[in-house]
Amino acid sequence: MEAFFGNWKLVSSENFEEYMRAKGFVEEEVEVGNIVTPVTSIYQDGEKVVIKLKTSISSSENSFVLGEEFDDNMISKPTRSVVNLEGGKLVQTWKWDDKTSILTREIQDGKMILTLSYDDTVAVRTYEKISEAD
Repeated sequence: MEAFFGNWKLVSSENFEEYMRAKGFVEEEVEVGNIVTPVTSIYQDGEKVVIKLKTSISSSENSFVLGEEFDDNMISKPTRSVVNLEGGKLVQTWKWDDKTSILTREIQDGKMILTLSYDDTVAVRTYEKISEAD
């Protein structure tokens, strides 16, 4: 788990626009989501894991216990999530309106790879560790 702790800046993104469209985001949200460069901070706070997402236009934060469902406020839709550590990967299941999306974070060659899956659409976002979140 400790390998995920720190600040991570987006350095590349593949198929993210298509992923957002598949999930039902309006075109304005897709355009904004594709141009911002988020910094994700992950750390431990007692028994909880905290994930903060910061962009030039917004920020959000989730605090949760691994394996326990929680209200996720990272996107504009009311969403329930659960995050598990599976084989060295952080696997998050998002649920809303009878729909499900899977987000898998893993560390490869010192980078954090975020794979987002919804139905048949898959996006991959690559993050590099930075010293501090801006």
